[in-house]
Amino acid sequence: MKVLLINSNRKGDMLAAAPIGLCYVASAVEAAGHTVTVLDLCFSGKNALKEVERTIRSFTPQVIGVSVRNIDNVNMMHPITYLSETLELLERIRDLTRGPIVVGGSAVSLAPEAVLKFLKADYVVVSDGEKPFTTLLEFLEQGRDDFQVPGVGRLLDGKFSLIPPEFNQFKSLGPDIGRWVDTSAYRKIGAAYNIQTKRGCRHRCVYCTYNRSLEGIQLRLRDPVDVVDEIEEVLIKYRPNTFEFVDSVFNDPLDHSLSILEEIVRRPWKARFTAMGVHPRGLDKKYLDLMWSAGFRSLMITPESASDVMLSSYRKGFTSEHVHKAAEALNKSGFAAWWFFMIGGPGETNETLQTSLDFVLKNLQKQGRAATHVAQFFIGVRLYPGTALWNLATKNGFVNGSTNPLDQAWYVSEDLDLDHAVSQMFDAAAICPEIYLGFDEKMLSFSRIIAGVCRVLHLPGPYWKYMRFGNVIGIKVGIRFMFKPLDTAALIRKALVRQSYSGKLVTGFSDSLVELNGQFSRL
Repeated sequence: MKVLLINSNRKGDMLAAAPIGLCYVASAVEAAGHTVTVLDLCFSGKNALKEVERTIRSFTPQVIGVSVRNIDNVNMMHPITYLSETLELLERIRDLTRGPIVVGGSAVSLAPEAVLKFLKADYVVVSDGEKPFTTLLEFLEQGRDDFQVPGVGRLLDGKFSLIPPEFNQFKSLGPDIGRWVDTSAYRKIGAAYNIQTKRGCRHRCVYCTYNRSLEGIQLRLRDPVDVVDEIEEVLIKYRPNTFEFVDSVFNDPLDHSLSILEEIVRRPWKARFTAMGVHPRGLDKKYLDLMWSAGFRSLMITPESASDVMLSSYRKGFTSEHVHKAAEALNKSGFAAWWFFMIGGPGETNETLQTSLDFVLKNLQKQGRAATHVAQFFIGVRLYPGTALWNLATKNGFVNGSTNPLDQAWYVSEDLDLDHAVSQMFDAAAICPEIYLGFDEKMLSFSRIIAGVCRVLHLPGPYWKYMRFGNVIGIKVGIRFMFKPLDTAALIRKALVRQSYSGKLVTGFSDSLVELNGQFSRL
C-alpha cells in the first residue's frame, strides 16, 4: 500500500523537535513492504495546507497517518490549543482523498476517544505505534473490517472501541530521522537529533501520563551498544550538531545510562549531547564528570519543587536533599541546566512556593559560577484523565463528569493565596534573571531571530541557555515584564471558572461570563 505519514506539529520555534515517533513508524511500515512518504509540516507555516494538497495529488496515498504531538502548550498563563489547526488539516485531507485517516502520537494517547471524535478520523493508534499501525494496514489491505488490533481504536455502531495496547520489547528498527525529514531545518533553530534509549517509566508522579497512556510503567531498555551504534551511524550520515536523549528520565535506571555513557566514551569519535529529562537522584560529581567526558554540555532537570512537602505530594521519588545536591554538583561544572518547577499541586502553600524560589535564588543564580541555569516556573498543574491527580481534582471540584479532556483543565492548591503567589514569583523574577515565568513563552515567537544571531556569532548550543542573558538586559533596562498579563491572578481565576470550578480560589470573583469568554477568545 502507499502510505503517507504527516507530522502535524507546527510549533517551529526554539523548542521544535523532529518527529521521532513518526519516523519509527515510517521505518516499520516500510519494512512491512509498503511504500512510505513522510511530510513534515513543522516549518511550513501558512503553506501547510498547500503542501498537503501537493503531496497527496502527487503521491496518491491509499492510507494517511497523521501524528499529533500535543493537545495544547500546557501553560496556564499563556494557553494555546493545537487541535483546531489539526482539524483544519484533516478536513482538507478529506476534500482530497477518500482513503482512511489514522491519527496517532502522544496527544492521541492522552485522550483517544475525544481526539478521534473531534478530528473525525477513521482510526486512532495509541502508545507504541509501530506494530498496531502495520497490523491495521494489513487488515485494510485485505479489505477486512472484522478486526481487533491492540492499540487501535475506532467507532463501532457509534460507540468508541479501543483494544488496550501491548507494551512490547523496545527492539524496533531505528527511526533514521534524517532519512524521513529534513533535519537541517531543525539544526537552524538549535534543535538536536533525537535518540531514545528506553520506553516506559516506573515513577508514579500523580500528574503524569507517561507510565499510563504513553509508554507504560514497565521499563523496556535498548541494549546500550545498539544505542551507541545508532548514534555512530547518524553521526557519519548526517553530522548533527547535538544529540538529545528524549527518554522521560535519561538516568533511570542509573546503571543503564552509565553503560551508554561508558560506551560513548569508548568510541573514537566525539559528539555533543543533551538530555530532555534528568532525575536529581544520582546526579553527583562522578556522574556529571562521565557525562562531560561523553560530550554532554547541557541537560533539563524536572524536580517540580524544592519543598519536601510538595515532592512527597507529587510522588517524585526523591527529596529536597537530592535537589540541593544536584545543584551543588552542577555548580561545580560547566553545564547549562534548565530546571522546571510546577506550582500549585495538592498541598502547595505560599511557604512551599517560597521554598522553591529561595532554592533558585540561592543555588541557581550565576554569581561567578561556570554553570548556567534557567529556572522555569509554571503555575497550575495540567489535569489528564486516568492520573491520580485527576481523581483528586474530581473530588475537589476542579473537573467533573462533563469535563472535556481536550480543554485545558488545571489543579491549583486551595491553600495558596493566589495574589500573594503571583507577587512572590514576580518579585523573585525581578531580581533573578535565571527565572522564567509562564507568560515568557510569548518570547518564543522571536526564537528564530535569536537562533539566527547565535549562528552568526558561532555561539554553541543549546540556544535556550542564552535566555538568561536576555533577562539580564531586560531587568537593567526595565522591560523584563513586557509580556506580563495586566492581572495574572485574575487570569488564573478566569481559567478556573472556565473549567466550571467554583471553590475557594474564585470566591467573590465577579467577572461576567461574557467578559470571561471575550478574554479567552483574545488569547
